[in-house]
Amino acid sequence: MQIRSATLCDFAQVRDGLLSVVSASITRVWRDQYPSQMGIMLAVILEVAQSEAHEPQEVRVRIEDADGARLAEASSGFQIHPPLPSLDPGELMSMPAAYDFRSVALPAAGRYQVVVDPMTDGAEPTALAFRAGFLSELTPD
Repeated sequence: MQIRSATLCDFAQVRDGLLSVVSASITRVWRDQYPSQMGIMLAVILEVAQSEAHEPQEVRVRIEDADGARLAEASSGFQIHPPLPSLDPGELMSMPAAYDFRSVALPAAGRYQVVVDPMTDGAEPTALAFRAGFLSELTPD
């Protein structure tokens, strides 16, 4: 299993095997005060080889501050039965997923990251960095 794509967004949902994403590629969040809710979701597309289809798969996602302290963690498991009959030999299967972190509390302004870890031998985690700032930074004095 590999991560095909991952993005922070305002909203994501999976319906009928398709991933719908609204306002993707978030790298900044602006709040009046802290602590404050994170207010964003994670959209991910995983690719699974046909040879892995019958094996249980697990993905772990964690939100960390700049020092590596965990603010939240989620995991999801899945297994594909059986592989799609219309796949070409060697074709990878897509598995979309959406994680809701809108209510996670950000304790202060600063740097954070969302780490997506496929929990498969040889698969590299993906880290999506974002910065939380004060809304007042956007408005001129």
